[in-house]
Amino acid sequence: MKRIIEYLLLFAVLAIFLYLARGKLEAFFYNRGNNYIERSLYKEAIDSYGNAFKINPQSWQACLGLAEAYRYSKDYNKAADEYNRVLKINPLCLKAYLSLAEVYSQEGKYLEALNVISQARNKIPADSQINQSSQECCYSFVVSTLNKSTELFLADKSLDAIALLQDVLKSCPDFAIAHYTLGYYYFHIKDYDNAENSLKKSLLIDPQFNYAHKLLSQVYFEKGSFEKELSSAKDALAVSNNDASVYNDLGLALMHLERYTEAIPYLQKAVSLDPNNTDYIYSLGSVYRDNKMFEQAISEYSKLIVLRKDYPNLHNDLAEIYDNLGKHAQAVSEYQKEVAYCNQAMANNPDNPVLLNNYAYALTGLGQVSEAKVIIDGVIKSFPRYRQAQLTLSRIYDKMHKPDLALKSMEKAKQLSAGEGFIDNEITRLNKQPAFKPEVSSEQKDTIYLKNGRKLQGKITKEYPDRIVLEVLLGSSRGEVIFYRDSIERIEKIRN
Repeated sequence: MKRIIEYLLLFAVLAIFLYLARGKLEAFFYNRGNNYIERSLYKEAIDSYGNAFKINPQSWQACLGLAEAYRYSKDYNKAADEYNRVLKINPLCLKAYLSLAEVYSQEGKYLEALNVISQARNKIPADSQINQSSQECCYSFVVSTLNKSTELFLADKSLDAIALLQDVLKSCPDFAIAHYTLGYYYFHIKDYDNAENSLKKSLLIDPQFNYAHKLLSQVYFEKGSFEKELSSAKDALAVSNNDASVYNDLGLALMHLERYTEAIPYLQKAVSLDPNNTDYIYSLGSVYRDNKMFEQAISEYSKLIVLRKDYPNLHNDLAEIYDNLGKHAQAVSEYQKEVAYCNQAMANNPDNPVLLNNYAYALTGLGQVSEAKVIIDGVIKSFPRYRQAQLTLSRIYDKMHKPDLALKSMEKAKQLSAGEGFIDNEITRLNKQPAFKPEVSSEQKDTIYLKNGRKLQGKITKEYPDRIVLEVLLGSSRGEVIFYRDSIERIEKIRN
């Protein structure tokens, strides 16, 4: 009996010794793992932490060390497994949450990372490190998505680019640049309502975001909300008062409201800040033109010709000014230059509606109204909501002495517009214009037969290579009418 008691005591002492030795052995392997980590010997660290964890499978510290060693050796899958094991043992281990979220972020698994951060918030609320980790994860998520969406956008996959940004903003809604980019994509596909909403969200986050103010101004222009366009342009100026593009946008906004006198100083400022910018020079020349300051307009357009003689529609604008000044030979020369430019540009882009419209406008100025009409009819068939084409068609009908059809096209242009006063003025003019029915006296013998089947009699007073001037009796007075040769079928000259 005595020997049995001695054996029992010996066994108890041995058990106590083994228990204490096991704890020391676990600590030995754990500390050695820490030493290996400090020396960047990750393989050795993994072995040491692994031994410590085998000794005590409930040692979350050893498991955490093992996860860190895997992460430093870039074995992210095993690292994630070990961090998750740590959290099963110790759900309050902040280090495991933060490191696991970082591992997922490095792997591009941002939704998984944000889910881990959400779990951390539930277990450890109101911790600043968790908030910092969330911000860093969202930043990486947004930057990565912006890069991917840009690639899609440049590959003409705008809808896919939009879908990507919409997804990231569900998880990370506090990034102004993401809302701005989404607004830009919507603007590109002409979804102006969604563009407006996205840009407003961007500005709620960052009211000083200059580009968002500028793009929102353009959105309002496209929507025909010119007062809002002006307001957004002013907001952009308040944020950045040394940006030439802001002054140009503000000047254009005032032009759209036909407040030309107010627009001039802003456009002048834009040109002074960026004197070689062709768009700004064109804007300034155009506001001079619209304000009937023709000499100043010619001066700006002449500067533009030096910088870029093929600027779109430049020569049409100059020609129209020369026509208003009665300098018809110079007008013809400018129309011919526009025709030459359009022909050259359309060799590579034959279906461009802007080029075709400018081409038809120039041909109309040269009196080639029949050819111009064929072209503009094709543009309107393909782009029925292209307002500028309706304006050009109205001009063609006006040149063809068909005020009723000119009025009809002008009214269609108004339906596609947002209250431009010049269109209302043209409609008023065309309403007052009677159908062209000249009265002729018995001594007027020259007859012009037009291709449209009509004929007119009068006295041919002047002849040019491209046009003929016919003197007719209009009521009780005489007047001159110009007919371009491409609209004439034949001419009969009879003299007494």
